[in-house]
Amino acid sequence: MIKSIAIENVRGLRTCTFSLDIIPNKPSLLVAPNGFGKSSLAAAFAALKTKRMELPKEQYHLGDESLDPKLTLTIRQDGGISTLVADGNNNAIAEAFEVHVVTSRLRAKATKRNMGNFTTATASLEISDLVLVQTIPPKAQHAYDVTEMRARFGSAGKSFRNLDKTLGNSALADGLVDLYGLMDKAAGVRVQREIEEITALLRAQAGTGNDIRAWADGDLALRLEAINAIKALADLLALFSEPGQTRIDALLSGLQVVLTYLGDKKAFKDACKYLSYINEKESFEDIIKAFGATWKKVKPVERKGSLVVSFPPALHISNGQRDSLCFAAELRKIERSISTRDVILVIDEVFDYLDDANLVAVQYYITRLIKKVREKQRSMYPLILTHLNPYYFRNFTFSNQKIYFLKKSKPAINKYFRALIARREDPSIKNEVGRHYLHYDPSPVNVKAQFQALGLRESWGDSVAFHAHTEAEWTKYVEESDNYDPFAVCCFVRVRIEKIVHDSIHGQAQKSAFLDTLKTKNKLDFAVENGVDVDDTIYLLGLIYNEGMHVHDNVDDSSPIVSKLENRTIRHMLIESIGA
Repeated sequence: MIKSIAIENVRGLRTCTFSLDIIPNKPSLLVAPNGFGKSSLAAAFAALKTKRMELPKEQYHLGDESLDPKLTLTIRQDGGISTLVADGNNNAIAEAFEVHVVTSRLRAKATKRNMGNFTTATASLEISDLVLVQTIPPKAQHAYDVTEMRARFGSAGKSFRNLDKTLGNSALADGLVDLYGLMDKAAGVRVQREIEEITALLRAQAGTGNDIRAWADGDLALRLEAINAIKALADLLALFSEPGQTRIDALLSGLQVVLTYLGDKKAFKDACKYLSYINEKESFEDIIKAFGATWKKVKPVERKGSLVVSFPPALHISNGQRDSLCFAAELRKIERSISTRDVILVIDEVFDYLDDANLVAVQYYITRLIKKVREKQRSMYPLILTHLNPYYFRNFTFSNQKIYFLKKSKPAINKYFRALIARREDPSIKNEVGRHYLHYDPSPVNVKAQFQALGLRESWGDSVAFHAHTEAEWTKYVEESDNYDPFAVCCFVRVRIEKIVHDSIHGQAQKSAFLDTLKTKNKLDFAVENGVDVDDTIYLLGLIYNEGMHVHDNVDDSSPIVSKLENRTIRHMLIESIGA
């Protein structure tokens, strides 16, 4: 678990600690309004190098290079709590975590042209190259010769399958790499003695290839299975074998591979390294095809010893296609680099502008990466930075996602107000609360007995007392106090707006019909239909005041509302709209 993240002197953050308690192996949505510091958090992680923190000059706090940046993680592991620090001199985080940061690759580019005695400059947006493989390994192939291998076993050699095609399959390479350790152990004295005895028994056999395989299936299979390297190789090779091949075929093929490996380890490893690269290149090509970007000539190319994806000018590819394609390729790159450390993946607002189809696609790649990391018995922390509150913008559909609000607000919902919102649908108070508390109605009601029976604040059973409370909280908000109840403020604004509009309607019948109309937007529409000029700002503010009428169990409902209320423009709109 990552208990907290502390950042010092990075971009807009002087010093800031996020107490989060992030659970591993679950997509974690870190929510904060624009301008709060999400990109500063991403920049801090992106600055982590192997031995130290290296922050670009332009990302120092206030541009002051004398202010040393620092990133501190407090983690809980194996029942204990430890602190990992990265700064300009050391990086203890790298000892425990492999860190990756994914951001938009869109960059501004200025082009200058000399026109005689003057110079002109034009600006454009371009997408930086994505380096998929930093260093392409030299071409190599396995030092396997089926003729030589068969000759090694005399007349029994005809029972061996030709592995040229199988060993040349790039999809097999990573599996072979994972078995290096077992194959090394096959060089031990005991295993070598066993292989020599098996070889001698095979050389003594005569008959057709099928005859020898049938004999080996009865007399050698158990001995071959007992050699761990051969058994593991047989399991792997069976996944790539041709139809009709049996277990004894796989075991004899495993024997061939062990002998090839021990015969020239360097050549074997060089071949696997190159074939693994080919497999990686093919996987990147498949990803690009999946996103339909090949017609724009977006494809991996080998350039100056690296595998690189170059993109067309930003105008020629959609934002969603660009971001989702880059994201999927980045995650595939990370997947192939999983080491013995846990993984932190920071995603800086890649999701916020994707359409539904691309959003589903990139969430699939995150889910897949979590699975791959767990298969390696490691933990992963996918930290998805977003300004969209997942409770209202249903962008994310992970089955086990966790939500953390980075901006913790001092203003918080009053426990009595939360209880009232939670019990508002109780039949004994539903009509009164819906009409006289959460909406405007000029006639007061008294339901103290019902409030007392439900365990609600009894004094608020008098609707006049309740509205006096919301007005007092509104006054705190206007005076910029930090201890107001954001839900009470939203309630006050909604009721006051409805009152202003109600009082602008001419005719008692129309006023009564307004009060009988359900939902604030419908009330506003009714008023417009009856000649009232309702400013568009009133409609826009519905996104604010309606949010404070709903609560969720075990959720910080206050922070997202406060982040809106504390916006200077929103504050001005609210005060101006209700004339307070």
